[in-house]
Amino acid sequence: SESILSSLSKIASGGSAASSEMRQLESHRQRLDEEAINIDHALRIREGCQRGGDSLMGRRYGDAARAVADVNSILKECSMNALQLAGEEALEAHSKTKEVTKRAIGERYETAVANGDVVQLSELTPLLQMLDMAELGVRLYLQYSQSVLTKEMNLDAEEVPVDMAHVERAEGMSRAAMRRRAEEELLLRRTMSVPMKLARIYNAAVTHLRHHLPMVAYALGEADGDAALVQLVHVEAEKRAVDILRDYMSEKQLNLTVRRADGVGKKIEDRYIGGGFSARDDEINIANVLGFAGDALGGGGGSGG
Repeated sequence: SESILSSLSKIASGGSAASSEMRQLESHRQRLDEEAINIDHALRIREGCQRGGDSLMGRRYGDAARAVADVNSILKECSMNALQLAGEEALEAHSKTKEVTKRAIGERYETAVANGDVVQLSELTPLLQMLDMAELGVRLYLQYSQSVLTKEMNLDAEEVPVDMAHVERAEGMSRAAMRRRAEEELLLRRTMSVPMKLARIYNAAVTHLRHHLPMVAYALGEADGDAALVQLVHVEAEKRAVDILRDYMSEKQLNLTVRRADGVGKKIEDRYIGGGFSARDDEINIANVLGFAGDALGGGGGSGG
């Protein structure tokens, strides 16, 4: 029994030593993994800084913005040891590249908005979020959208220029064709009915959202740019639609028509209740209502016969 107990003690002692050695090996492996990760992060930071600086020197602002975004993503997760391995010089270069890239892209974005340059906007808008400029992008894109909507929803008839030579030629169109199109547009706007005006407002709103909302949602969605664009289009369309309907009601004197119809309706109701009603009186009063409506809605056909 003593030999058995001795054997068990030796086994337990050997197992404890093996377990301790395994723990040491595991701890050593973890340290090596951490060092490898730190070295990888440091190399990627230095490579991103170099790539960003080279892109900026070549005025490739899109590549510079992507390089800055790559380095920023690494800086959010790397350790202090990785930063020390990357070096202070690389971090200072990254900070400078980020600052210059943001300023250059911001200036170009403002210019694109002022000029209504859709191509530049399409190229620059996705870069803003990479540089933490999404809020600026939303503000400027809404400014651009408001300018476009104001032009597209404008229903005022503008005179056709006498000299078309100073008007920018549309692609594939002669000056004469441009003049004919402008004259047709002028005639259409002067004779446009209320439903046509409302349809034009609606079509302009839907077209703008269809063309611009997908990109804004993708590039500026985290800053609620998509919601802001939808709200802006809604406000612009609603404001103009209300003005159109208000002008129509004023022109046709619909308020007066409604008051007259209410008065006639009350008289008919009083006659029903009072018992002094005849079918002939009812026909006359209904004709009066229709006559008022016809006078107000235009057409002067309420008294035809």
